[in-house]
Order: sequence, then structure tokens, then C-alpha cells
Amino acid sequence: MRPKFSLSFEDAQTVAAACLEAARQQEVEVSVAVVDDSGALLGFSRMDGARAYTVELASQKARTSASVGVPTGVIEAMSRERPRQSGGSNAGRGGVPVHYKGQCAGAVGVSGAKPEIDEMIAQAGLAVLTAAWACGSS
Repeated sequence: MRPKFSLSFEDAQTVAAACLEAARQQEVEVSVAVVDDSGALLGFSRMDGARAYTVELASQKARTSASVGVPTGVIEAMSRERPRQSGGSNAGRGGVPVHYKGQCAGAVGVSGAKPEIDEMIAQAGLAVLTAAWACGSS
């Protein structure tokens, strides 16, 4: 048997804090959802000024990315290329999986800015987490 890796609550806090800081630097208000490998919510933050609909969209982006192990931007591109084969709803860019030792351990979803900014904010959160892992912090 192989071990199954999953984000921890502390990992979720690290990712969310980094995402919120990236959003502040971009001067946007967003919602950030972090889920474990099963798509269950570990952490959620909604900045003052983020619209109400961003709550569900950020969560959907994170769940979708965790369930398939790829960024939601990839799914969005596939749905444009092959609309009938994409299946289900498209959450749009801003969901990014967290991979650890070749497995999807969870995902982060960001909503509230332009799609490319949402994705950049999610990637910023992931970058801080992977840097912490490299230093042995988690």
C-alpha cells in the first residue's frame, strides 16, 4: 500500500494567508477556499469587499481542482476545445491543485478578481506552501 497525502489545517492556513497577501498586493478583494485531497473544506477566507457569489465560486474551484488534480484553467481550456466532452460545469480559472510526492493532496480556489489574477493569487499561495515544505516546516 502507498500512503495517502492530504493537506493539514496548518497547511490551509499557510496557503490562505499567502493568497490574501497576494490579493492585497494586487489591490483586489477575493474569497479563498482550501480543500483536502477529498475536496472537503479545510479553510476559507472572504476579504471585506469580496462579493457574496465568490464564496461558492472559490469553493467550487478548489473542489474541482482537487477532484481531478489539475488547475481549473486546464479544464476551462479543454471545455473550449471540446465542449461536449468537458462534462459538468466549468468553475473557471483560479483553482490550483496541491501536489505532494506525485499525489494531489488538496487544492486552493480563489474568486473575486479577473480569472488570470485569481489564478496568480492561488499560485502565490501554493508557492509559499511548497517553500515551507522545502524548508521542512510542514
